[in-house]
Parts: sequence; structure tokens; C-alpha cells
Amino acid sequence: MIIRSRSKNGVLTTILVLSLALLSPLLVGCGKGEAGDGDKSAKSDSTKTKENEKKVDEGVPVKVSRVSRGPISDYVQHTSTIEAEQAVDVYTQATGLVERVLVEEGDHVQAGQVLVKLVDDELRLRSDEARVNYKKLSSSFTRAQGLFDRNLLSREDYEQQKFTLEEAKIRWDRAKLSLNHAAVRSPVDGVIAERMVKLGARISPSNRLYSLVDLKSLIAQVHVPGRDMRFISKGQSARVTTDFLPGETFRGRVERISPVVDPGSGTFKVTIELRDSTYRLRPGMFITAHIVTATRETAVLVPKKAIIYDDGFPHVFVVSDSTATRVRLDIGFEDSENIEVLDGTKEGDHIVVVGQNGLKDQAKIRVIDGPGLRIPAKPDSTEQTQPS
Repeated sequence: MIIRSRSKNGVLTTILVLSLALLSPLLVGCGKGEAGDGDKSAKSDSTKTKENEKKVDEGVPVKVSRVSRGPISDYVQHTSTIEAEQAVDVYTQATGLVERVLVEEGDHVQAGQVLVKLVDDELRLRSDEARVNYKKLSSSFTRAQGLFDRNLLSREDYEQQKFTLEEAKIRWDRAKLSLNHAAVRSPVDGVIAERMVKLGARISPSNRLYSLVDLKSLIAQVHVPGRDMRFISKGQSARVTTDFLPGETFRGRVERISPVVDPGSGTFKVTIELRDSTYRLRPGMFITAHIVTATRETAVLVPKKAIIYDDGFPHVFVVSDSTATRVRLDIGFEDSENIEVLDGTKEGDHIVVVGQNGLKDQAKIRVIDGPGLRIPAKPDSTEQTQPS
């Protein structure tokens, strides 16, 4: 429709009405498009809501473990350095040139084993000379004794020859001893820790040749605060670990307890005897010793990884009928893996060990792994109902 106006601007009015008439179909089309997009958005939001509700219905995925009974110990923990209780330095008792070096660092040796040999030619000659002289004087004394028995020799001459023979025997023994010292022997069983002697060197009794340690006599000395003295007693067992051998634990035993408290540090010294049949522990290793002060054989045990702390108090989530209930614990002893529960949960309960962080009390859960629990099956969206 064209509307004509008599105003001075009549021409412009006619053009404006005509333009609106031409644009009307386009505006109607746009309105229909916006309505269609709104319907699609509503359907998408509805789908997402249903998916979220489905996830909530399935519950939070968690892993569980069963509360068990077993032994657990209380202990006093301290650090120390391993020492060899029997460690000796080897010296020679002779003077001479080193002819042979028979052992090296790291070699296991036995008591009496020859470690070093000196040039012994001169010593051997002296020993032979002393032996011949002794035998010569021994024959002379035998004749003198016969004469003395027949009263053909005075007692004074007889006693003089007897003393001369004894002196010769002493000189021969000394020569044999010097010859024997030309072979330097180990005083104890052990391992060569350090070698100082060199081939061809001239040595004397003041020269240290070897350092030797007995790996069967390893100890660790820990300094325990005086307030813990009442918990420590001789014969208590100990567990020893070291970063040098990660993942391994060695046994020990409290061997000695000093009766004196150091006034400077307020500690007393406890000596732990270490037991290592594999000989992998070495003097100088830094260790952590756990002295066991008490043991409970049938304690209720919860894995440490299941514990969460709220306001400083330990809690666990106990699982029942796909629901996780937060329970506060009263705990006792603890070790590297478990905590003893005195009250709060019991043997056989199933507790959350993975996924408990962020769980709410009475939260719905879905068990994805756990001993003796059936994992709920997820509904199969592809399954279709057959017509009857």
C-alpha cells in the first residue's frame, strides 16, 4: 500500500512506507530463525543435564582396601654411621725391602694369611748360622755332661757350657722369628680397606702397611635423648635402612647401652650390632635405625594412604552400599605403611584408599578396584528392547 501525504515532505513519506512494506517478509524470516536456534539450545542443555545426572547417579570412582589385622611395632628412630667394631692397622715387625704385595683393597683375608713378603735372603742366612752354631754347642754340651757325670769336669765348667748352649738357642729362636716376620700376616679375618705399602719400598716397624676391617663386626652408635632411656633395653631388635641400598631393610640388635648421659647433649649412647650375611653394608654408610620398643601382633591395621586429616585428626571413608561415610579414627602405633586403629573402624571394613581427597561425607561412590567387591556394571546404551 502506498500512502500519499500532502505535506511538503510528501515524497519522502511515500518512499519510507514503501520500504517498510518490502522489508516485512525478511523480518518475519529472521524471527523464525532465532526461534529455531533457541529450541536447539534448550535441547542441548537438557542433554547435558541428563548426562550430569547420569554421572552423579554412577558415583565418584574410587579404589578400596579391606581393614586387616597384623603385627605392628612402635620404635625409636635415629640416624648414625656404620662402623667396624674390629678395625686394625697392619705393621711389620721386621726391617727390609718389600719383595711381594699379595693382596689389594677389597680382598677378603683370613687370620694368618700372608699379605706382604720382604726380601729375606740375609735373614735366612742368619737363621741358618744360628742353627748351626746351636747344634755345634749342643754336641759340646753332651760331651761335657758325660765328663761331669764321671766327675771329670768341674761344676763351674759344666754350668758355663750349659749357659752358652741356652744363649745359642735364644739366638737361633730370634733368627727364626725375624725370618718369620719377613712374611707379614693378617692378624684377623676381614677385608682390606686401604693399602699403603708399595712394591720395592724399604719398610720398618713404624710403617703402616694396611687398614683392615671385619665386616662381621659392624655396629652403629646412636645417641638417644635421655627422656627415651626407659624405652631402650639390651637385646631389643632394630631395623636399619640406608639410602645406599634403597628398598632394603637390615636387622640389628641393641648390644650395649651407656649408663651415662652426656651433660652437653642430654643423650646417652646406644650401640647397635648389625647383621648382614650378604656383606653389602659397609663402614661409613649413613643409616637410619628403628629400635623396636614394643610390638602388637594382632593390631587392626589401616593403610597410611587411606588416611586424610581434618583439623589435625585422622579420618577414613568407610564404604557401605555404594556410600562413603567419613569416620574419625583413634590411632596407636604406626610404621612406614600402616597405622594401628584403636577405635573408629574394624577388621573387614572396606575403606577408600584412592579417590578420597575431595569426597564428602555420605557421598555416592563407584568402586573401580577393591578386594572382594563386585564392580558395578555400567548400563549398555546400545542394548535395545525386543518387541514381545
